[in-house]
Amino acid sequence: MESPNERPGGRPRTIDPARVSLIALRLFDERGFDAVSMDEVATAAGVSRRSLFRLFPNKAALVWDGLEESFDRFRTSLSASGDEEPLWEAIRRAFEAGATIPAESIEVTRHRLRVIRANPSLEQVGAPTIGMMTDAAARFAAERAGCAPDDLLTTVRVHALMAAVNASLAWWALHGGTDAPQSVVRRALRELAPR
Repeated sequence: MESPNERPGGRPRTIDPARVSLIALRLFDERGFDAVSMDEVATAAGVSRRSLFRLFPNKAALVWDGLEESFDRFRTSLSASGDEEPLWEAIRRAFEAGATIPAESIEVTRHRLRVIRANPSLEQVGAPTIGMMTDAAARFAAERAGCAPDDLLTTVRVHALMAAVNASLAWWALHGGTDAPQSVVRRALRELAPR
């Protein structure tokens, strides 16, 4: 009998990680993260357990897949900022860029955020990347403002903005309707970011 992960002739078929992640996130969102096993994800996605673990070493990796792309958009926006752009506007724009989700990833992102909100222990998995994003914004702000990298006010502002981004995206996942995630983030940051 042919393995669901092979084509006739024994050649492995290409597995789309985004499709597998979406299937897993739908299951986690519907039934609960802890209630779904990796074996169930593999079966639902039509891939072998071995292939699933090759793509995603654990269940948490299925949830957080895609965060690096958000960080890349954030970093690119910060580095594209010109000296004439006001400091906090550049940082707000970078956070919006990080929250700009491609149309094909909207559903997976909404499920991802709902699963993370329902399972706070998952937050620790994404914490290092979110910390790097926060640190990058703090360094950028300190360099632009000519202050020490650990300046209290700059540090607090950047951390408050990151918390607002996370809260905005969680709200969007639950209540955002057809709003784009970056527009929800933009609205929240305009209320909070220094001018």
